Amino acid sequence: TVTSAETVTLSYTKPTTGNDTNAIQDAAGNDAASFAATAVQNNTSAADTTPPVLITTGEHRPKVTGNQLTLTYTDESNLDAANTAAATAFAVSSAGNAAISVNSVSVSGKTVTLTLSRTVATAETVTVSYTKPTGDNVIQDAAGNDAVSFSDQAVTHSTSAADTTPPALIITGDSRPKVTGNQLVLSFSDTGNLDADATHKPASGAFTVLVNGVANAVTNVTVQAQAKTVTLTLSTAVTPGQTVTVAYADPTTGNDTNAIQDAAGNDATSFAATAVTNDTSASADTTPPVLITEGAKAPKVNASTLVLSFSDMGNLDADATHKPAIGAFAVMVNGVANAVTNVSVEPQAKTVTLTLSTAVTHGQSVTVAYADPTAGNDANAIQDAAGNDAPSFAATEVTNNTPAATDTTPPVIATAVVTGNQLVLAYNDASNLDAARTAAATAFAVSSAGNAAISVNSVAVSGKTVTLTLSRDVTNAETVTLSYTKPTGDNVIQDAAGNDAANLIDQVVTNRTPAPPSPGPAPVAPPPPSSGGGGGGGGGGGSSAPAPSPLREPDTDGDGVTDAQENKAIGPTGAAVGDGNRDNVQDSKQAAVASYSATTARGSSTSVTLVVDSKEGQVNADSTARITSLVQKEVPIQMSRALEAPIALTSFKATLGTAAAGSSESFSLYADPKIGANGYWMQDGAGTWVNLASSPYGGKMVSDGGRLRLDFTIQDGGRFDADSKADGIVTASGAVAQMPLSIVGQASELSGGFWF
Repeated sequence: TVTSAETVTLSYTKPTTGNDTNAIQDAAGNDAASFAATAVQNNTSAADTTPPVLITTGEHRPKVTGNQLTLTYTDESNLDAANTAAATAFAVSSAGNAAISVNSVSVSGKTVTLTLSRTVATAETVTVSYTKPTGDNVIQDAAGNDAVSFSDQAVTHSTSAADTTPPALIITGDSRPKVTGNQLVLSFSDTGNLDADATHKPASGAFTVLVNGVANAVTNVTVQAQAKTVTLTLSTAVTPGQTVTVAYADPTTGNDTNAIQDAAGNDATSFAATAVTNDTSASADTTPPVLITEGAKAPKVNASTLVLSFSDMGNLDADATHKPAIGAFAVMVNGVANAVTNVSVEPQAKTVTLTLSTAVTHGQSVTVAYADPTAGNDANAIQDAAGNDAPSFAATEVTNNTPAATDTTPPVIATAVVTGNQLVLAYNDASNLDAARTAAATAFAVSSAGNAAISVNSVAVSGKTVTLTLSRDVTNAETVTLSYTKPTGDNVIQDAAGNDAANLIDQVVTNRTPAPPSPGPAPVAPPPPSSGGGGGGGGGGGSSAPAPSPLREPDTDGDGVTDAQENKAIGPTGAAVGDGNRDNVQDSKQAAVASYSATTARGSSTSVTLVVDSKEGQVNADSTARITSLVQKEVPIQMSRALEAPIALTSFKATLGTAAAGSSESFSLYADPKIGANGYWMQDGAGTWVNLASSPYGGKMVSDGGRLRLDFTIQDGGRFDADSKADGIVTASGAVAQMPLSIVGQASELSGGFWF
């Protein structure tokens, strides 16, 4: 305890440098800053300097009963029960009788109770002395004032004929065992009071309560000394008409401090299953709490706090041991699960508050569902004070009261790449683009000088990309530019916060359309037909066959890479050419394996192989996952020079097959170790680049037959799925790259970005 004269300061050190769930923070997750030693106003009143005084006269004078000697003090506060004197500080004397020592000392309120080594007989004359020990363990009050020593203090002997009769359970009349709801009361007869010392109360496990023959656990036991009752709190409230019995097993055959006993220490005897009168009224509250889904008390969320309000004739049950289980709730934000980390109940307000693992942002769509843990009454369910469980409810809309973010930064173009008739614009921004209100096709103009005109047929937005479907395929040799004129009104390229992207004028577009296949040998014309016998010279030249029209290169397995490229794949030692993961199956015939030839920064080519549903680089035998696209993309213009990406970005799309939407998928990527990569680096929606092929993210890098294998996992709709949708499709772009280890963990030069 702080005294009135003390000078106090307080300092606080925030646990981490970023957002931390175990820090002082507001509901939006903003951490309070650390602060240095700060003066604290001391409101402690003037100190209590009066020591406790032993009462030596009247009804509270020293007295002995059996082996219990009681000393009572006067003081404005209670005695210090934690730092009291040891047994050796006391001397008890009984002239001409067997010696008495003090076994233990206990303090409660203003009373010191000495447990003696033997019971004092009624005829003995007893005195007690106390010598204050040195140090802090003395008889003292809560303010630290020491009681003085005393010598040969007379003790009133109130021991009459010793009480040796144990308390007896009353099983007839008005005091017979009875239960109301979850409260079962046992009444006892005894010459004295029951022992209601909190440290002596009977153990819950000593009782067996059966309701209609089924066990109903006892969660708490309370003792009323003068009323001579023991009240059991049941885990499940009893309903009208149910049959109830109770049994009790005395923990030991002798005196036991954790048993039903009287003040003289006599244990109540064990009793077998005994009928209990069920006083639970048929008119008892049997109506469960009901979730309010309309009006001001409808479910609502603000950042990471989601509040559910209920209607009920009574209060909700807020017992800490009864609160609903975290796993009973399912919260979805934009269709993606958001874990519940804590549940709290406000009984009078009749609210249940969920704390979410990730703060909801303005404009996101939120639903909440709840599954009652059991079909009947359950202590770990939403319930009212009468024990009625709130019913389960399906996904219910939640009002999002999270204020709009202060994001005022518009999206900035990062890359523009065309492949065939697909022109993809990638933007960097703190949030995803607005997919609902994007610009119309007429806002874009695509130009290819000297070639057939190109118009934009459609516009699609996903994550931070805008995909334009063009009116024709762009050939490999074309030079393409793009312009974008921001329309008037709300239908523009913008981020989720409503910040509009700027116009584009003759934006250079990277052309990744593959070159057409080299022509084969010229067809040999069939010989002219024989003129058959006779003379005529000049024979009539028949017309030559028309030149065959060019064909697209075959892609047998539909993974977006031509058979010709996949048949050149380089695999681990011992693999045939075209088998990039050494599973003895040509990659061109496997939808779950794709290989292509990537262009390095030096202009050379190198083989890259991707495996979906991978287990150590091999496809699971029963896998239905498949790769639908695998291409090389430019690195974003905002990427730090510290991240060295010799083959730019490897971009892919994969379907999960029969795996559940929202599940995690495992990938393996094979590359040439000579490119010097130390990870597979991917950027999340917040602009953070992390190495997914590292143990903190469940991945790893291994040398597999002379090839570098990068194993990593991506959750459908999760942090690294570009479309942010749990739709059974994973779309991602990552860099097989090197990050100098000396800068890992330091801030990048980008605002808000970090490397991990």
